[in-house]
Amino acid sequence: MTDTDARERKDEHFTEEDWVDFARQQADRQRSARLARHLDTGCPRCARTVRLWRAVLELSGQDASYRPPEEALRQVRARFALSRPPSLLERTARQVVLLFDSFRQPLPAGVRAAGAAPRQLLYKAGRYVIRLQLERRTDPARVSIVGQLLDEGQPEQALRDIAVLVSKGGRALDRTLTNHLGEFQLEPNAAGNLRLSVGVPEIGTFTVQPPRGTEDAEGRALGATGRTRRARPR
Repeated sequence: MTDTDARERKDEHFTEEDWVDFARQQADRQRSARLARHLDTGCPRCARTVRLWRAVLELSGQDASYRPPEEALRQVRARFALSRPPSLLERTARQVVLLFDSFRQPLPAGVRAAGAAPRQLLYKAGRYVIRLQLERRTDPARVSIVGQLLDEGQPEQALRDIAVLVSKGGRALDRTLTNHLGEFQLEPNAAGNLRLSVGVPEIGTFTVQPPRGTEDAEGRALGATGRTRRARPR
């Protein structure tokens, strides 16, 4: 006498494991025949068990074939790119170069600055271009960062749903995703040097400096509105 036969004689019911194997069609031929005969007797308890496990298997089969929307996958990949450690090849290839900084451009001779103008920055990393405009808000501790990502290798393809994160001292201050034109906007509650992380391996993380007139974390002014910028001699 087998253990299954003993259980069947003891309470006239099979175990949960037996019915799981039966629903999955993984029971051997002899045991499947005994289970089928037991169901033919009209046992309501075992019939409910079989229906339950068949429904579970059907649902799990649907989950296995489910394909999430492509837009959701892009967002997840973009967020993961910000947190995963870069490979050695990525660390070697990554190099963000500052091509243009409006703050370094001299004013015409005799012209006084009327206020803290937005700072225009242009970066390049491989085939990618990052345009930034940094401007202080009414609150001197806040800064507006408006930017756009461009792929010079495929200019017709917009960099959409790319994660962009701004941080300071290892603390995330604000994050967003690029729109269908590769544009983004952030308004972190901070000043001084900030770290901008882009969910593209070739870009990675680099430092940006807001325009003068903002304040650091201790409230000290980094610049004064109305200060004259001296023109460089020609």
